[in-house]
Amino acid sequence: MNAEQAVVVEQPQQVSKKKDSAGLTQRFVALAFCRADLLFELDSSQHIVFSAGTTAELFGKTAGDLFGKPFTTLLGEADHELVTDLLMTSDKDGRIDDISVQLPLKSGALCDAVISGYRVPDFNHNFFLAVKVTPKRAQAAKPAAADRDPESGALNQKAFQAVAADRVRALNEAGADAKMTLVKVNNLGQARMGMSEEAHSRMVGAIGAIMNSQSAGGNTAGRIGDEHFGIVQSGDIDAAARNQKIENAAREMAPEGVEITAESQSVDADVEGLTEEQIAKAIGYTIKAYTDNKELQDPTQLQDMFETMMEETMKQVDAFKRICMTRDFDLAFMPICDLKTGEVHHLEALTRFRGSAGASGSPYQMITLAEEIGIIPDFDLAVARKAVDLVKKESIGGMPPLAVNVSGHSISDANFVKDLRELLRQATNLSQMISLEITESAEITDFDRVNAHIQEFRERNFHVALDDFGAGAASFDYLNSFDIDIVKFDGPVVTRAYQTAKGKAFLASMATLCKETGIETIAEMVEDQELAKFLRECGVDNGQGYFFGKPGPDPKAYKRKSI
Repeated sequence: MNAEQAVVVEQPQQVSKKKDSAGLTQRFVALAFCRADLLFELDSSQHIVFSAGTTAELFGKTAGDLFGKPFTTLLGEADHELVTDLLMTSDKDGRIDDISVQLPLKSGALCDAVISGYRVPDFNHNFFLAVKVTPKRAQAAKPAAADRDPESGALNQKAFQAVAADRVRALNEAGADAKMTLVKVNNLGQARMGMSEEAHSRMVGAIGAIMNSQSAGGNTAGRIGDEHFGIVQSGDIDAAARNQKIENAAREMAPEGVEITAESQSVDADVEGLTEEQIAKAIGYTIKAYTDNKELQDPTQLQDMFETMMEETMKQVDAFKRICMTRDFDLAFMPICDLKTGEVHHLEALTRFRGSAGASGSPYQMITLAEEIGIIPDFDLAVARKAVDLVKKESIGGMPPLAVNVSGHSISDANFVKDLRELLRQATNLSQMISLEITESAEITDFDRVNAHIQEFRERNFHVALDDFGAGAASFDYLNSFDIDIVKFDGPVVTRAYQTAKGKAFLASMATLCKETGIETIAEMVEDQELAKFLRECGVDNGQGYFFGKPGPDPKAYKRKSI
């Protein structure tokens, strides 16, 4: 075989390899388009070096037209700064995930889109981006005019929490140094009294413009109080220079004798492990704690307070999440007794934290934080797991049934309901030993969905109780909307009824209403025998309070009470 013949023999193999390589490339591109409508590769200067997808249909430009053009030319003007910041601040292995933007189409209209991508070290650290048109990611929607404070032009507090959470998450995922800054502008309220509304609005508008100009994307500043503003930013910004700009702008317009001063404090927004909704709630929780504090007069304290609160909030969130995972807490048990016989009807399972988390003695603060941040379903499930384990262990020991608390947040959460349903399937006859008590019902907004969740458990013979009945105006709406087995009258409602002349008739009428609809009743805060007798005369079925027993660690310790 001569050399020419050898070449002819090898050529099909080479062609086959090339075809395999091309086929593999096409397959990867096809897979990429399952998630995206457009694909881009950007060099270090953010210019397009590769593009694929429906660029001609969307923009009226081919891949050749786009080669060498800045990527931001495809974005709406309002998104230029944010996307540029994210691409610039991403480290060499950084990524961005689902950034909401708008794309100007060839028709002149704007369409919503999300951008995701990451740097690839093997390709000169170029950025590879996927763009998905018309997303359904509602939480990243663009703020509307109604979301803005009319004076400052900054976002209002509710919108700021959502947008700030989106920016903080995006900056963190891009490897950028996300910061949350609070700025307090002193004496704005005093200035208002000496100015026309129009003049005051101009001054506050100038301040808002300065805030926005230094925020991530140029639009992530919010007015979170009369004199308080919040900013999300990337990297270090000269706070002193910003404060000086605010003071200079205000000085030109403020009435004589009113000195406008600005103070600001920044904190690293390290929110790893939290969802965007939880980040928003953490920001809101911290802002509320800051702006509600009316006693601090020392500017140094004011500057330190926000940072301390944000750091403490995140520490508490981390600690709480660890407690949920490890179940590092104890159950205490409080008896609910029959008001006619004194027999223990069932026990309410309460939580007691260990170590420093339990130093205050009451879990109220941590549970309140978990409810506001949105992580209470994890804890409710951890408590239920511990209760189920106990029931399995003590199944032959004569322990009374247990009521497990479920927050209004949790019973509204379809994922929580699914997990709890699976947990309660683990043992036979568990419905005879476990019931659910819905707390924090004021947080329930979707009555139909929650009632459907409740019925999932009742259909499996688990009793469901509604806590704190009578405490709010919506209690009767709940009674009308939810098919339940038990209501628990709120302690202060019981106490007021006992202390007022018409209280007995009021409480008796509620007890009668429940009885006629097949609902059992419990009264809280039963402190002595006289109150127990009063409640019995009102037709209430069961009582809970120190008269029957304080919370304790032994679920088998409670005896019949002589009443």
